[in-house]
Amino acid sequence: MTLRTRISSHICCFTFHWIKKEKMPSLWDTLLSAAYEWNLCRFMFVFYIVVISLGGTGVNFVAAVVPLPDFFLQAFKFGKMAHGRANWFISLFEIPKRWFYHFYVVASVAVTAALVQMGLLYIQGSALPTWEKSLFDVLTSPERKPAVTNTSAAIGLVLLALQIYRRLYENLFVSIFSSGHINILHYIVGHTHYLGAVTLLLAEAPGFDGQRFDATFTSVEMHHVLGCILSLAGYVLQFSSLSILASLRKNSGKAAIEKHMMPRGGMFDLLSCPHMFAEVLVYVGIMFVLWNHTEWLFVTTWVICNQVQVAVMNHSWYRETFKDYPLKRKAIFPFLL
Repeated sequence: MTLRTRISSHICCFTFHWIKKEKMPSLWDTLLSAAYEWNLCRFMFVFYIVVISLGGTGVNFVAAVVPLPDFFLQAFKFGKMAHGRANWFISLFEIPKRWFYHFYVVASVAVTAALVQMGLLYIQGSALPTWEKSLFDVLTSPERKPAVTNTSAAIGLVLLALQIYRRLYENLFVSIFSSGHINILHYIVGHTHYLGAVTLLLAEAPGFDGQRFDATFTSVEMHHVLGCILSLAGYVLQFSSLSILASLRKNSGKAAIEKHMMPRGGMFDLLSCPHMFAEVLVYVGIMFVLWNHTEWLFVTTWVICNQVQVAVMNHSWYRETFKDYPLKRKAIFPFLL
């Protein structure tokens, strides 16, 4: 046996015994460690914020100066704003816009389960099941700590639940959708938004870290009252605005369902998209309720970025489509934008 062969044999034996002794981590262990470090839900919302901000800027401002690819415009725009020249490949990944209600069906199940679990923790004093703690560890972080009181967490979750239940009702019984389409990516984002919002809200709520906590409810404070007022104002404004949009198509036959008309009345006299302004009010209101909840800032920032970009697209479409469109109307924020 040559010297080189002996050295190679010793190296192989050493490597084999080291692997056997130390046990190499499995792929599952590696993925789990990465999930623990990244805070997947927060990463998702940061990713959405960046992508929507850059994509929306491209569609709303850059496209007017520099032509953008048709497939990009078609993937980003939807409904009445859909890009004129359809790309056959992107069309394969489009679904009916009326499927919006799927978001709220799934979200209603998730937020109801969250309310039940919160009731078990805060009212009955039950412990968080081990499998739920592990799930929160993977989706958020095992290092999470409560950042709000029981009262703040309970009010915030109830406000989010009311928003989800109300939006489900509006999609099923108020809104009248045309035959427009959305890209399947919008569909995925819609589902993950609500599931992620519920998860992040609970991530910094007392008891959802699996540790012992004081289940006593604290008194209602001024930031709770202010947050509830903002969210309730958002509920009312969104419902009334969507009712006005629906009234443009009610009792007018199928032709009117496919036709887009200029909305008038209510906050539509000031804004092109008061229902999107209302969405911002709801989430900002929950932010005031939660106050010190750092994770909810990512949810609220994402909602604002998304609503602003879509509102600006809608505003531009209205102004291009209706030559007599009121110049005083802003896109989403009264007298500002």
